[in-house]
Amino acid sequence: MTDTATQMELKMQAEATAGTKPTRLDAKILEHLSDRVILKPLTRWNEAYKEFPRYVMEYLCARYLDANDPLPGQKKVDRLLEEHYVESGKKELIKSRIRERGEYAFLGQLTLSYDQRTDHYWADVPALGDSHVRVNERVKREFGDVLLTTGAWGTMRVEFDGTYELKGKKYPFCIADFTPFQVTRLSLDDYVERRKPFTTQEWVDLLIQTVGYNPYRLEERVKHLLLLRLVPFVENNYNLIELGPRETGKTYMYKNTSPRAFVVSSGKSTPATLFYHKARKRVGIIGVNDVVVFDEVAREREGDPKFDAETIDTLKMFMQSGQYTRDNLEFASQCSIVLGGNINTDTEKRAPIDGYRHLFEPLPAELRYDTAFLDRIHAYLPGWEIPKIAAENYATGYGFISDYLAAIFQLLRRRNFQTHLAARVRFEGMTGRNQDAIQKTAAGLLKLLYPHRTPDEIEPEELHFCLDLAVEMRRRVADQLRAIASKEFTQAAFTFYINGM
Repeated sequence: MTDTATQMELKMQAEATAGTKPTRLDAKILEHLSDRVILKPLTRWNEAYKEFPRYVMEYLCARYLDANDPLPGQKKVDRLLEEHYVESGKKELIKSRIRERGEYAFLGQLTLSYDQRTDHYWADVPALGDSHVRVNERVKREFGDVLLTTGAWGTMRVEFDGTYELKGKKYPFCIADFTPFQVTRLSLDDYVERRKPFTTQEWVDLLIQTVGYNPYRLEERVKHLLLLRLVPFVENNYNLIELGPRETGKTYMYKNTSPRAFVVSSGKSTPATLFYHKARKRVGIIGVNDVVVFDEVAREREGDPKFDAETIDTLKMFMQSGQYTRDNLEFASQCSIVLGGNINTDTEKRAPIDGYRHLFEPLPAELRYDTAFLDRIHAYLPGWEIPKIAAENYATGYGFISDYLAAIFQLLRRRNFQTHLAARVRFEGMTGRNQDAIQKTAAGLLKLLYPHRTPDEIEPEELHFCLDLAVEMRRRVADQLRAIASKEFTQAAFTFYINGM
């Protein structure tokens, strides 16, 4: 950053941040979690960095910034990104520097793939526009798990060797060193232990601050809906739909909460990209991510459906069982599916406008009346109740470093909290799909709010809160199915009893 106007903006942001008074909650967060939290306003000083995932910026801010005097650290991060971040238009320049200097270090994204035809691992480096970059054995051994699945952002050092050949073709570039901007190893038990000093309200507010909102400016109902957006990150094979007005942060929240979430933002979704590419023999995005978000799913393109029949049939199979078949091969994945889109909303009433025959009507024609597909959705989040993003609602306090929490969420996916429900709750008169949907939503909320509770320790009131919210979200699905096909879907029962109440 060199221009005076930008320097003034940076200075004003630093002064505002430094002048923010910590709340009682912030003090408690720092007492118990100081090594894994960050003052959230620190990452918002420059709009020029919107292209970076939030976890990248938070990693840099946590490493270089002092919350009491952020200006020097902000300048350091600016200089680091200016000197070492490679824009796509500069790839030829960077390749030249690697060749002329013998090596070059820069910031960027890195993914590994295994080529079985050559028995060789290749690095895909977008900054170089090259998907066949060799990789050091140590880098592959140390970070292979993440690089072979979702990939990672980080600093990499690329070396040049013009003599290396494979089957008569030269591959001169090699990743000699890599340092990820992401948490790769941590303890879930430690996280669970550090949950214990906080009340439920304090923990909710901490999670809300973590995802970028000021909890003191939001109604409790809005906080609960924002928590529901996080359930797909902690619960395997969870299917959620959220329709609401524009600019409520749907896409932003999913894209920036975890590097293991993939947002399908445009273009037709095909079996090859989603499930398995036959020609390349490569598993699709549903096979390698924790969450796949179909953004703007309600925007219909005339004459060009977003989903073809084969995609919908395979999705239905996957959303029901977590398995799918392609090219006579069977695959299993724990990926959660999120459908996000817009619905015309009366902002004063915070409700969809009158005239919709049912609340799935904004979906594209190939989905809106497919009851078999819609019945596989576990929860319908009423996005029309979430206010549009406004600067005054941004978080001003401390929250978890995003990538730390993303790694914790991935570990929470491995724990089964439906055992809490099996031990304490009796469901009565529900269809199998309704009960399964409610159990999955409630289990996800329990993981988010009460990861420290065993089935014996969970309080009846805590169970009731999670179950009531889960029932509401599934009832909305059931009511719309009845509006679409009243003869097939009758009035559903949602009765449950909690031991001890």
